[in-house]
Amino acid sequence: MPNYALRACPACRLEFLDPPPDDSVLAAIYSDSYFLGGTSEEAAARRSRMKSATGALYINALAGLVRPENTDLLEIGCGHGEVLLEAHNRGFRVSGVEISAHAAAIANRRLGVPAVSVGGIEALSLAREHFGAVLAADVIEHVRDPQGWLLRIRDLLIPGGMLLLITPSLDSWTRRLMRSRWMEYKVEHLYYFSAASIRLLLERCGFDEIRVSPSRKVLTVDYLSRHFDRFRVPILSPLIGLLRPAIPGRIAHRHLLVPASGLMATARKAGAGRPK
Repeated sequence: MPNYALRACPACRLEFLDPPPDDSVLAAIYSDSYFLGGTSEEAAARRSRMKSATGALYINALAGLVRPENTDLLEIGCGHGEVLLEAHNRGFRVSGVEISAHAAAIANRRLGVPAVSVGGIEALSLAREHFGAVLAADVIEHVRDPQGWLLRIRDLLIPGGMLLLITPSLDSWTRRLMRSRWMEYKVEHLYYFSAASIRLLLERCGFDEIRVSPSRKVLTVDYLSRHFDRFRVPILSPLIGLLRPAIPGRIAHRHLLVPASGLMATARKAGAGRPK
């Protein structure tokens, strides 16, 4: 990450970019081509099926904490809506927010209703104490003020409501193996959490019943190849680039459940009983 220094808190192991990139740098990164997976209809369909399979893992986790048929779910950073569609099919009443207008339009077409709003939760007018669950996968590392963002989420949750976070983990096997070459070290990732630092932050923001565990994702060899082509890692990116053409399509596009580079944190809004 040229021009961006990585700082670390010695107590909780939170890492962060200092100084962070300005808005113009981030706006250039978050273009319509930000999502990996190719531009053809077939590639988009493959990517969608892969994201849906990962989304099912997240919805299964939430369904073990709340009753879907009684729960309004808000997904922050919902992308093209694959996870929301999985949640809707499980019985959740779904809403989403997404900073990309292009992605939000795709999500609303998939859902068949205008359930996704464009913007961030800090600026959008959302009902206080309305949602029984909030899901944010691969979002908190992008926000400029994680504490303020979590306090806003707490404000949106009903008493006893649940939060599920996915974010890259400094405790992950990929971080331990790759160290400073970790593929999650990206300009758009402003903060990097360990289990200790995410737990401490959630406690400070009024959450309890906090559980942190390694996350898993459904990926394909083709998707991993595209990822390491965009986010270059010495030795690994050239090696995957050489191997990918030799892998048959039926294998390259097969779904693989892998221990990802992230953590899953679940937490309940403190100071109130469980929702009925």
